[in-house]
Amino acid sequence: MWKDSNGGDKFANARTLNISEVGMRIEVPEPLQERSYVTLRCDKLKLNGRASVRTCQRKGNRYLVGLEFSIGMKWKPPETAPSRSL
Repeated sequence: MWKDSNGGDKFANARTLNISEVGMRIEVPEPLQERSYVTLRCDKLKLNGRASVRTCQRKGNRYLVGLEFSIGMKWKPPETAPSRSL
C-alpha cells in the first residue's frame, strides 16, 4: 500500500524479484515515486512493515521498484533443516 499524488490509498499485488536483510526488489503494475514510503505485508516471506522507494524503473508494461526497509525492519531467510548423516 502507498499514497498516490492526491493522498489516496493505493494497493497492488507485487511480485518479489529478490530480497536481502535490508531491502527488496519488486515488480508492480504502476510506478511508485522515489523517496515515498510503502507499507508491506507478505505472509509467505514473514514481512510486515514499511519501506522507502529507492528506485523505480519501467520494464515493458511493469515497473521494477527497489525498496529499503525502514529502521528496525529486517528480513531473515528461513532456517533450513539440518542435514542428517546416515
